Amino acid sequence: MTITALPEGLEVGSHLYLRDTAIIKVLPQGLRVKGSLDLRGTAITALPQGLKVGGSLYLRDTAITVLPDDLEVGGDLDLRAAAITALPEGLKVRGVVDLRGTQIENAMSVKGQVGARSSRWSLLSL
Repeated sequence: MTITALPEGLEVGSHLYLRDTAIIKVLPQGLRVKGSLDLRGTAITALPQGLKVGGSLYLRDTAITVLPDDLEVGGDLDLRAAAITALPEGLKVRGVVDLRGTQIENAMSVKGQVGARSSRWSLLSL
């Protein structure tokens, strides 16, 4: 049996690894992951509104172009080589935001929310 979709309102108590999974193309509404969410190399093209990730969120090498306005990431946000072109104003990231290889131009507009839990924050870009 092949899993082709995740149930609406799914709550994962630890990590959710979907890396290099081509079968699942859409994440369910109400998804909450207490650990890290790894979507590197997936066919997923959008993140659901209200997505909360307690650990790190890995979007490297994805076709995702827009992040939800209310996205909250408790760890790092890895956007290396992702198709994303802008960061939403409401983005909250408590760790490092890695922008290497992206076309993001408005990174400084979210400076106040990046690393809100600590006195140190980092934006990695080249």
